[in-house]
Amino acid sequence: MAILEEDDNLILAIDHSWSNDCGLGVQGWILGKKEGALEGVEICVGDSCVPIISWHSRPDVVGAYPQYNHNHNCGFIAYLPRVAQHQITFKAKTKSEIHHKIVGFTGSKPGVYDSATFTNDDRGLFVDFIKQVNDGHLRVLEIGSRIVSPGSASKRSLFSGASSYTGFDYYPDANTDVVGDAHKLSQYFGNQRFDAIFSLSVFEHLAMPWVVAMEINKLLEVGGITFQSTHFSWPLHESPWDFWRFSDEGLKVLFSPALGFEAIGSSLYVPLRMHLDTFIPGQETLVTQLGFGGVAILARKVAEVNPDKFRWDVTLEDVVTSESHYPKPKA
Repeated sequence: MAILEEDDNLILAIDHSWSNDCGLGVQGWILGKKEGALEGVEICVGDSCVPIISWHSRPDVVGAYPQYNHNHNCGFIAYLPRVAQHQITFKAKTKSEIHHKIVGFTGSKPGVYDSATFTNDDRGLFVDFIKQVNDGHLRVLEIGSRIVSPGSASKRSLFSGASSYTGFDYYPDANTDVVGDAHKLSQYFGNQRFDAIFSLSVFEHLAMPWVVAMEINKLLEVGGITFQSTHFSWPLHESPWDFWRFSDEGLKVLFSPALGFEAIGSSLYVPLRMHLDTFIPGQETLVTQLGFGGVAILARKVAEVNPDKFRWDVTLEDVVTSESHYPKPKA
């Protein structure tokens, strides 16, 4: 979809839009023709208005309209929450007549998601993990401690009862204590061991997640716990190092008795519906099949990995080309 509107004051383009029962999304760009940059833009549907707060650079637009080059950040993405209302008519035929029944209903409302606990309620696996760490004053290690996503924050404060918190990541930042490759995790800590190890949205970025599962086993004390959350279904991100998607059964294989773990629990979370952008005959009811954005496992180490049974001598450099790298932090 592409819409271009222009008058004496504004040039507005809509590159893409999407909607469901919960809201309306719009992506595009806008330029002011008058003197000075636009100081604020709102999108309204009826009496409901939201300001555009997510702006980004559009050099293609600036190049096409140099006479209005007031602001390079003229591209936007906005989401307008709303509950859609519908009115539909059912037609029921008999041999002699047609009966009509009009039904009005509002669209569905989304559930409330807690980004701190990765659950839609107060009984999630991460809640259990946090409680065990704090109540037991455990030594905890976070894999992927760097603050990457907009709006995300350090999880260090969640573990106020831990005897120690160590942040580990591929790149440094203020929340990271040790920098390195998770495929070689145990090599960075010598004889040091942990009682609890966790990661949030990391395993999809690991070229060899089975190797990291073994490395976690090496660093955990027997009886120690590990929590891993990753994606069951999610858009590509941090490309080109976005390698995998997991089910709860897949995580049980990674953290299985064969690798020295027992699963305490696993769960799928962030329920979602999948909408096709292209029509595929026979898949019209795909949206009725419940999907999930995330998946998590909480497991306990019960034994050491048997080195004679599991060997993996391939390095990260062997499986990922030298031209490929994890996206570097933005300056």
